[in-house]
Formats: sequence, structure tokens, C-alpha cells
Amino acid sequence: MSRATIRRNVHFLDGENDEILGFWQNGLVSWSQIAEWMHITITLPSVEYAVFRCLESGNPENPATNHGPSINLSGNNNAIDPGYYVVLSANGEPLDIPITEERAIPRSVSHNLSNPDPRIVAFRQRVRERDDCCVVTGILAEGDYDFFEAAHIFPLAHLDLWRSGQWSQKIEDDFPDVGASKIHSIQNGILLTQNAHTLFDKYKIAIDPDDNFKIISFVKDRLGLDGRYMIQSNYPQHYQPLRSLLKYHFRMAVLCNMKARGPEYDWDEDIPPGMDSVAEISNSKEGKLRFELVMAERLNTLID
Repeated sequence: MSRATIRRNVHFLDGENDEILGFWQNGLVSWSQIAEWMHITITLPSVEYAVFRCLESGNPENPATNHGPSINLSGNNNAIDPGYYVVLSANGEPLDIPITEERAIPRSVSHNLSNPDPRIVAFRQRVRERDDCCVVTGILAEGDYDFFEAAHIFPLAHLDLWRSGQWSQKIEDDFPDVGASKIHSIQNGILLTQNAHTLFDKYKIAIDPDDNFKIISFVKDRLGLDGRYMIQSNYPQHYQPLRSLLKYHFRMAVLCNMKARGPEYDWDEDIPPGMDSVAEISNSKEGKLRFELVMAERLNTLID
């Protein structure tokens, strides 16, 4: 029997009583949504497995034999109750549940830095003018952006993946100064408060464009964001955040948070003033990867 060590209140077990998936339910995630999340994380066709509620109180010992009837997932908009569930074959037999090896792309928290590059300056100014509020909290900027940051939906540190994924071909923005790759297009940006930006970069919140741009919090929702909807301006469509980019970020958030081990890149961002930030990052958990991401983000502003 194995259990995830991260904080969750919904647990999905297999027939061997090992936790394979899970998340934090803030109250609004439905079974139809979890069906989509399982489609992302489980490599079996959905017709080959079913979900059952564990009947034992507390942490189950025999979920494969002590469970209720199968739960209909498709089209089921009922909210999931916190607790333990077991994933078995459609007829209730133990089944090997293969979990995808696909991993969320690592990203560091990219708070705005003073950068004279005209593409960064234009990106920041255009996102501010279009949104003029945090698109997830609804807090108005009203021209004062000290508390706000223009966030890249697709991280600048992964310019190579942006290019190989041919994302520039999906950008319709006709503004001239967006860079050769178009990664600095307004369609790859949203305005967020600093704390919302941190949650977005760490995959703790995401926006689901397939559910009317609903905001999902994958952790305990201390900011009251779960279930809100992204605020959209009245700008023309070719200047709006690109739907497919938000969907890609949402997929990464599901991969990061649903798997049994939980978030793979949950670094401590609290570096006290006066500390050597480079040394702190380099000596942190997976410091080499984290340092490479920070450097790649900075360098990619120069080579795009």
C-alpha cells in the first residue's frame, strides 16, 4: 500500500491499494471533469476501467473488494465528494492502470524584471492595456501596475519547445514587434497579480478553455479563485489569449498535480532580501534544472 505524501482530499487507488491519482477538491470539480483528467493521465481507453467509491471508513485496506457500484463519469456534473475511490476494470476486477509518462514541462516563477528589450516592453504594455485587471482575481489595476505582472502563458524558458511545437503558426496577432518566434505576442500573455502569477507558474491554478475558461485551483484555494471565470476584454479575437495555449497550460497542470507523486517542480520561491539569489537557486532541490530555467528565460529574450 502506498499513498501520496502531498496534501489531498480525493484519492484514486488501484486494485493493489496503491494511490495512482488524486487532487485537492475545493468543491466544484465534477465527475465529467475528472473523466477528462483521467483521459490525460491514464493511457488505457476509458471503456476499459471504471471508478468505484471505497466503502471503508478512513484509509482503505481492501478497496478492490470493499467498494460501491461503479460511478458514471461521462456527463456527470455532480461534484466529487472528498474521499477514497478505486479504479478497477469495468466489471470490478483488479486491473493494471498504466499512468502516462508524459511530464509537465518545468517552469520557474518569472516575476517581471526591468528589461529594456523592446519586445518585452511592448508585451508588458499591450497586456496591461488589454486586460487592465488580473484576469483570475478580477482586481482592477486602474493604471497602477505595481501589484500586477504580464505573464507568459507558454514559458519563455522553453523557446525551443515553442518552436518545435510550431506555436507561431497559431498566433494571429499582427503587431510587428513580437519577435521572430512570436512568443511575445499578446496572445501568449495574461495580466495577473503577483500571487496569482506565482500560482499560475507553479501549475497550482489553471484556466480550462473547454469549460468556459473556468479557473481550477489544484491546491487548497486560499484566494477564492476556484470556480471563477477568466475575465476577457472586448478586444478583437486575434488579440485575445490563445485558447490552445491556455489548454496546453491546463494539460500541464493536470499532469503536474494529478499523478500520485504530485507536483514535480514545487520549489521554494521565498528568497529573503540580501540573499544571493543565484546561490539560493543553485543549492535548492533540483537546483541545476531550476538555474537552467532561469538562465534560459533571460537568454531567450536576447536570441528570439
